[in-house]
Amino acid sequence: MNFNWTDASNALDILDHVWIGFVLIAVTAIPSWFSARNAKGIRDIKAQVKNAHSTNLRDDLDRAIHAVEELAHDVRGLRHDLKMEEDRRRDQIDELRNELNRVKPRSAHHPMI
Repeated sequence: MNFNWTDASNALDILDHVWIGFVLIAVTAIPSWFSARNAKGIRDIKAQVKNAHSTNLRDDLDRAIHAVEELAHDVRGLRHDLKMEEDRRRDQIDELRNELNRVKPRSAHHPMI
């Protein structure tokens, strides 16, 4: 094998030169192809994100997150209110039960006609 680029003396030297040329082309072409492919993907993403909105996507997400946090706070408040109402009703039922138990023994001596 001859290491002089301009002096190819046999088929193996020519094949070696072709191989090196192919590798050099691939080294430059493959990154360019990936870059073009990624640029198309970025354009597609930008079109989906922008999507004719007048506001930025980040601002929209921040508003949505804030709305979800407010909703979660409201739900916690409703759960607390329902628990208090349940406790109040249980207390009322206990009071009614105690009152009925007090009334029941007195009426046991006087059967209904």
